[in-house]
Amino acid sequence: MERGKPSTSEENNIVYGRNPVIEAVKSGKVLKVIIKFGVKGKEIRELENLLKERRIPFTFKDKNFFRDYPRSQGVIAYVSPVKIRDVREIKAGKSDIYVLVSNIEDPENFGAIIRSSECFGVKGVIFPKRRGVTITPSVIKASAGSIFHIPIYEIGSVLLGIETLKEKGLWIVTLDMKGKQILGKVDVPFPVVLVVGGEGKGAGKKVIEKSDMVLKIPMYGKVNSLNASVSAGIALFELTKIRERYFK
Repeated sequence: MERGKPSTSEENNIVYGRNPVIEAVKSGKVLKVIIKFGVKGKEIRELENLLKERRIPFTFKDKNFFRDYPRSQGVIAYVSPVKIRDVREIKAGKSDIYVLVSNIEDPENFGAIIRSSECFGVKGVIFPKRRGVTITPSVIKASAGSIFHIPIYEIGSVLLGIETLKEKGLWIVTLDMKGKQILGKVDVPFPVVLVVGGEGKGAGKKVIEKSDMVLKIPMYGKVNSLNASVSAGIALFELTKIRERYFK
C-alpha cells in the first residue's frame, strides 16, 4: 500500500471536498477529519469551528497525503461504518427492549451502554442527533465490537423520539435517582424503552414527565450515584428477568 493512501475498505467510508465534509460533520456521521497543511478560507474556518464544537478529532497532513485526492480541496473526512437507522423504522415485538440515551456526553459511557445492550438482547439503541454523544471511534472501541451487532437508531430529539416510540406501542421507563418506584420491585410493561440519562444532568425533567414509569436503583453505600453505563447494565439485567417471567 502506498504511504498515506487508505485501504479499499477505508475508501468506502471517505468524504472529501470542503462543503461535502462540512455537511457530513453536521449530519453527525464523521469520525475524524484530515486537513491539508496551509489551506485557508471561510469554509476551513467554519469546518474547524464545527469540529471543535462537536468534539470530532482532526489533524493536519502534508500534500503527500492528499496526492490521491486531487479534488479534495485539502479536506478528507472518515465517516462512520456503522449503519444509522431512522427510529421510525422500529417495529416492536411484544417482548422487545430498546435503550434510549439522553444527555450522555461521554463516548466511553455510550459505547459501554451499547455493549451491555447487545449482551442482554436489546433490539436497538437510540441516540439523539442534536444533543449528546454521537458515533465516534471512542464509542466504537468502548462497545468492543458490539455496535456492529445491534441496530443503532437516531432521533432528532429525545422528546420527539419518545412521542414516536409511544405511537408504536412502546412503554417509556426512565432511570432516575428521584424515581418513586424501585427497580426490581415492580413489574414493567412490555415492549419497553429504557431511558438512561447522563451523569449529573440525568435524563432531563421533560423526559421524566413524559415517561410512563420512573425507576431508581437502590443505593446502600456512601456514594449515591452510579456511572450511566453501570446503571444501564443493572437495569437491563432486571428487565431481562421480568421478560423471562412474562414470556416463558
